[in-house]
Amino acid sequence: MRRRKRDQVAVKAVKVRLETSATGAVSEVEDASTACVFLAALRPIDQRMWRDTATLRPRERKLIIPAGFPDVLQGDRLYLMGQGRAYRCTESRRYPLHMEVEAEAMP
Repeated sequence: MRRRKRDQVAVKAVKVRLETSATGAVSEVEDASTACVFLAALRPIDQRMWRDTATLRPRERKLIIPAGFPDVLQGDRLYLMGQGRAYRCTESRRYPLHMEVEAEAMP
């Protein structure tokens, strides 16, 4: 099956590393030098299966199918071009012909 380019969106992936402060607190910090941009198709995930435990609202989740095999791992931050919110990679799966990335909107 041939891939369609009209449904593709530019996605920026940034690696996240853990950093310890002087007081001993651990926090996630984006490493801007590892940012990469790739084209991907976006598909919705059934929202009824994934609910926030505090508010019982459906979590905003997306299935991202990149063109190629970018270096995206669990915990990385994803930014969809044209949107202002960040997504966190919850799962990255590699298959012989394609790759799938599940992402969840960050609060």
